[in-house]
Amino acid sequence: MYENGDSGARHDRVSIKDDIFFSMPVSLPSRDEQKRIAEFLHLLDKRIQIQNKTIAHYESLIRALATAIIGANKPNTQIVNVVDCSSSTLKESDLDEAGTVPTYGAAGLSGYTDVCLSVRDSILITKDGSGVGSLRYVRGCHSFVGTLNSLTPKEGIYLPYVYYALRNVNFDSYKTGQAIPHIYFKDYAKESIYCPTYGEQVKLAKPLELIDAKIEREKEMLSKLQSLKAYLLAGLFI
Repeated sequence: MYENGDSGARHDRVSIKDDIFFSMPVSLPSRDEQKRIAEFLHLLDKRIQIQNKTIAHYESLIRALATAIIGANKPNTQIVNVVDCSSSTLKESDLDEAGTVPTYGAAGLSGYTDVCLSVRDSILITKDGSGVGSLRYVRGCHSFVGTLNSLTPKEGIYLPYVYYALRNVNFDSYKTGQAIPHIYFKDYAKESIYCPTYGEQVKLAKPLELIDAKIEREKEMLSKLQSLKAYLLAGLFI
């Protein structure tokens, strides 16, 4: 049943009688083919579940390793000494698909613009709304909306190392605001982290980077499996 969108006092309704609906022809394969299709879709669902568990396993592993490798060391410097912070006035409504510069929001890639706010890698941290304190490492030229801050390395700092070090920071303790929580760089920049020499930073971060690269490959595989399932379902029921 469909309702007319007219804003007048009377709403016209269109309906299909039961006898007409149930007498409409549908394409139905043989019983054996139905069984083979159902079995294949079941196997595909199981493969997707395994892929999700694989990703969750690696994400848990990298959290544990970041804590063991970096978080267990005694803090020796403040965040303000290792990164610079920049902000943005871009809004989600400013973005479209026609631009050339990928632009990020709290949930990830939100669209594109023609303005490059960061020409190099940066750590994007959510500073407003739900998920404050969540981190994302972004490579190359990119932009970001106003609910995020961009953290870039000072001289002598290996940014991937800082990314893993920040994953050990409890940003909840810096939240302000009730309805809409915020965190401010001037506050959490005073947090102390462990930061050794540049060469040691690279040495400690490299194994974690390899695991992160593995996670990205597993996520790409998951996306392909989900797309395959959607394609098959669409083809089956046309």
